[in-house]
Amino acid sequence: MTASNQQSYSHIAPFLVFFLVHSMQIGVGIFGFQRYIAMDAGYNAWIAVILVGGLLHIPIWMIYKMMMRDQGVTDIIELHRHYFGKWIGNLLSYGLLVYFLFMGITVLRTYVEVIQIWMFPTMMTWPVTLVILSIIVYAIYHGFRVVAGMAFLGVVLPFVLIFTAISPLEFANYHRFLPIEFVFKDQVSAMKTMTLSYIGFEALAFYFPFIQNPKQSQKWAHMGNGLTVLIYLMVTIVTFLFYSRLHLERVVYPTLSSWKVLELPFIERFEYIGIAFWLLVVVPNIMISLWTVSRGMKKLLRARQKHTLFFAAGTMFLFSISYQTRESIDNLNTYVSEAGFYIIFCYIPILFIVTSFIRRFKKNGQSEKDNSIHM
Repeated sequence: MTASNQQSYSHIAPFLVFFLVHSMQIGVGIFGFQRYIAMDAGYNAWIAVILVGGLLHIPIWMIYKMMMRDQGVTDIIELHRHYFGKWIGNLLSYGLLVYFLFMGITVLRTYVEVIQIWMFPTMMTWPVTLVILSIIVYAIYHGFRVVAGMAFLGVVLPFVLIFTAISPLEFANYHRFLPIEFVFKDQVSAMKTMTLSYIGFEALAFYFPFIQNPKQSQKWAHMGNGLTVLIYLMVTIVTFLFYSRLHLERVVYPTLSSWKVLELPFIERFEYIGIAFWLLVVVPNIMISLWTVSRGMKKLLRARQKHTLFFAAGTMFLFSISYQTRESIDNLNTYVSEAGFYIIFCYIPILFIVTSFIRRFKKNGQSEKDNSIHM
């Protein structure tokens, strides 16, 4: 097989970025984010859902701009090294890998907790965690194209569940949205809380080299984020119309509880079907996080990815089973959400500005040097 054939074989079509971005943003957060943003901004928190989703287009644009403006820089690890040197650049890259590791742990542990609460209360944590991780490791082991394929299936197959979210509208109270008020402090707090449900698209900076014609994929990345905004907005509005304020504060997973309203002739508890089907959504989410960690460690340590994959999966497994209480899992979600907020809205813009300044400074210095030579 020639080098060009190997390269095309390992690359993915630009449109698959739509599914990679969207599958990372839709995960277990959709089960209960409405409760937390309502505690921050009340029933006007739907505004924060739109604001966060709209603002995310800026860091997506920045990632594409940084990845495409320097020849030889194909991912964020090379970007760090190119502008900050080996030691500082690698340190920044390791920080991002820790972030993605705990992002995967958060999704995995929260999903297992949902299974334990709603389906099997006496089930131990480690068996189901091990089974899910084994499936994920097997898929990653066969290459990034398999990961992208799982992201495609994780969006297309469970999409029918989105339409079940409107079933509570039969009991909607449309007066709960009035009056519409915008309190800046409350909206900022709700936006920070909402970030956990949107994070994950930053993995784009790691799998960027695997995209055919990356420039053509940018529109698909923005469209993937746009679909996420529409889904979260719909779920938020339906939840706020269905639950009273006091009821919403007591329900840990509003989306799952609202599924109880759905009645089908052949099944009484539809939430069981929903939770089981949602595994198709959760697996690509964890898979991309774990692939990012293993890929990053491979480049930083110059090791084989299968070795870094097993190490990262083992670390994820040990950390996942160490969180046993609702309080510890809730704190894990909070910490990862805060880290994601600062990475998306602080680190990426600062990195974009600093690298732009360094690039312009080097370019001006080189121009002055060339002019002095020709004088």
